[in-house]
Amino acid sequence: MAINTGDLNSLYKVAYAKGIIDEIPDASKLADMIPFVPSDLQNGKHYEQPVVLAAEQGFTYSLDSQTAYDLNDSVGMAMQSAVVPGADIVLDSTVGYNQAARASHSATSFKSVMSTKFENMLKSSRKRLEIAYLYGQDNIGLAATQDVGSPTTSLTFTVTTASWATGIWSGLENANIVFARTSNDTAVDSLRSFKVSAVDPILRQVTVEAGTAGTAGTIATLETAIEAYGVSIYFYGAVSGSAGSFAFAEMAGLKKIMTNTGTLFGIDAAAYDLWRGNSVDVTGQLTMAKILSAVSTAVQRGLDVDACVFVNPSTWSDLASNLAALRRFDGSYNKKKGENGFEVLEYIGQNGKLSIHSYNIVKEGDCMIFPQDEVIRIGARELSLNDPTRPADEIFFTIPGKAGVGLRAYTNQAIFCESPAHTVYISGIVNSLA
Repeated sequence: MAINTGDLNSLYKVAYAKGIIDEIPDASKLADMIPFVPSDLQNGKHYEQPVVLAAEQGFTYSLDSQTAYDLNDSVGMAMQSAVVPGADIVLDSTVGYNQAARASHSATSFKSVMSTKFENMLKSSRKRLEIAYLYGQDNIGLAATQDVGSPTTSLTFTVTTASWATGIWSGLENANIVFARTSNDTAVDSLRSFKVSAVDPILRQVTVEAGTAGTAGTIATLETAIEAYGVSIYFYGAVSGSAGSFAFAEMAGLKKIMTNTGTLFGIDAAAYDLWRGNSVDVTGQLTMAKILSAVSTAVQRGLDVDACVFVNPSTWSDLASNLAALRRFDGSYNKKKGENGFEVLEYIGQNGKLSIHSYNIVKEGDCMIFPQDEVIRIGARELSLNDPTRPADEIFFTIPGKAGVGLRAYTNQAIFCESPAHTVYISGIVNSLA
């Protein structure tokens, strides 16, 4: 039987008439929580959101004894438009002729052969998106200065406890990463790629070898860098440039938004205080008292709505072990929120309800607090399995010179917070299980 992409696309439409999403387990916390604003509701190429950054200031004061006094000049409110560009993430994949032949017999055979492929592509893409929502334009881990022996073909290094997130690194074998000096973002080995060959989540150790994307890095150069100074780790392709002048090809994540002190989305946080988030450094275990104290910094700057608190599972365990009187027991109580094995801790703070979520993509030393109703996702397209230049139901295409057909997972989006002053980034956490 001859194989052609038209037959495969037709079988795809039959086998997944209700949508491929029905076949994929739910595994995207932030994507599920934060609404997506499609391109038809955006202004032009980029999403633009007018933001009031300073209040009216043209006041005049007077005592009753004064008459016919002069008014001070008007000082209007300061308003600018935040311009948020969407960022592409494309996963390129291939199906060999042997798989395509087995899938092309019927809708049943197509589903049997392709379901695992589709599921893995979407889950892999969703994970990269979730990492970007949190740590876009920031590192995915830090390796402090350390002795790595005398490696030749592969090198094993340890990621710091505070910057480790098992959810980021699990299943990351064969991914390509790059390194830069932590102190000044100077590129290591000109941002040449290194391939992850092994991950040990217990020891927080990552083994790499020469990369398979772009120009491969050299183990000797990486060894010299890690033994001389601490390095930051990024996904290959997410950054470019060198000598402290990195350019990012990915969206700005929540940490970047919360910790920004310069210009972001076209607005200068140094000029407008309300465009700057709140950063709080703590020591030791994270407690509710420390969370409430940190939230108070945002409350003083206008936070008066419910907020989400995202922490690492180890941090969540510490918080869950000491349920205090602030735990929420009212008409909304249910087994998911109030007894052993629950999924969300809820406390009442000055702002309202604080919902504490465990997420294995959050680094062990981090905690991120944000009002869910003030965060959105914008972009040209939600994650889907198709080339954006083709109709939505045509996911397969021929690959010249290859014994197989291609397909892609694609999205264009970014995360955006309307009021950075209402967010809090907590660092310095040391968990009891660390």
